Amino acid sequence: MTTDKKTRKQEILDAALCCFTEHGVEATTIDMIRERSAASVGSLYHHFGNKESIAAALYAQAMESHHEYQQQLLADANSAEEGVKAIAYAYIDWVVANPEKARFVLYNRGAVVRSAAAGDMEARMKSHLKQALEWFRPRIDNGELKKLPLECYSSLITGPAHDYARLWLSGRTKTSLRAHREIFAEAAWQSLKP
Repeated sequence: MTTDKKTRKQEILDAALCCFTEHGVEATTIDMIRERSAASVGSLYHHFGNKESIAAALYAQAMESHHEYQQQLLADANSAEEGVKAIAYAYIDWVVANPEKARFVLYNRGAVVRSAAAGDMEARMKSHLKQALEWFRPRIDNGELKKLPLECYSSLITGPAHDYARLWLSGRTKTSLRAHREIFAEAAWQSLKP
């Protein structure tokens, strides 16, 4: 039995991801997660409170992981083109490295929106967006990138890869998202270069 709270919490999240993947969020029960994680009911409720909180924590963890990787790549970018491609690469690389988490995020946002954690998630997403915009804004202002409505940049950079990721993650295409990494990154750059 695990005594490290962080490890126990992670074991519960990992078990929940397996259950959500196999059965869906709605059909998964606390008992399924408890059995898969070998956690006590008390431990589940101590760490999370309910199934919806587990789903929200899993979603938040996945988004934080993606955001951290994106920020690493963006920090190494030295031009507008490298920055645009860094965002596209981060999305593609993260999805390929974490297909189950990506599937969960893509198809279960509604479960999080209905949870008590919705406000916190919205605040985190705004914070992530603000960090990325801080990197891009000077390059937009000085003409290195097209001036567009701010809400369009994310869709233009990750939209095509996101659409393909949905096909790949659902099994409707066998060619990995990674195989088209450069195509999607170049398309993102072509859509935003002045």
